[in-house]
Amino acid sequence: MDTLSNVYSREGGNLPSCARLASRTFPSQFKNGVSVEDAPQKPSDTRQQEQIKQWFVLRVAYHHEQAAKDWLTAMDIETYLPMHYAEKGKDSKKRRVKEPLIPNLLFVQTTQEKMNLALASPANAYLSYYYDHFRTNPDGKNPPLIVPDKQMDNFIHLTSIDNDHILFVDRSQCHFKSGDHVVVTDGDFRGIEGRIARVSRQQRVVVELDGIGCITTAYIPKAFLRVKGK
Repeated sequence: MDTLSNVYSREGGNLPSCARLASRTFPSQFKNGVSVEDAPQKPSDTRQQEQIKQWFVLRVAYHHEQAAKDWLTAMDIETYLPMHYAEKGKDSKKRRVKEPLIPNLLFVQTTQEKMNLALASPANAYLSYYYDHFRTNPDGKNPPLIVPDKQMDNFIHLTSIDNDHILFVDRSQCHFKSGDHVVVTDGDFRGIEGRIARVSRQQRVVVELDGIGCITTAYIPKAFLRVKGK
């Protein structure tokens, strides 16, 4: 349903009385006596919603993150798979291995229409939607989880930084100091926005992904922090 506010007729005022009496003479761009030609339109049906590009989260079969990413990339679907280095093995046999920061999840920017087709493909052996368990559709089912663009930009910025001390943790592991949102003003993490918390006994800035978890910076000194909006 269109919501029309502060929209006036082309003449800048009320329509003449003759026009009001003969509604069949209204030009097609008028509705209920007001111009709708330039009114902003919002998607009003499921098909229009499914044609908007959004960031979806997908579940991936164990150890198949890279294969799933390659398959979607070949279908011209944009993906993001955050990686980090981890030490594997024991003692003298330890080795540094690059692996997904968030196991079994892949982030995809596309339309829901295109994503539905990909997931329904007989060639899909790895992927399914990660659902939003805090919301329900009119049919009572949980919709696919969608990450807002701004939140995703901040997340990509943080996880693209080459730093071994970036962590993916559950929210329960974050001991938040205040409700203030801060911006990192210096160092490797400059520009990252989030909340201050103690994680693994260090002061860090935490970036939350609703419905998924938290990603933290390395230790950030107080001098490198500014409360957002100040």
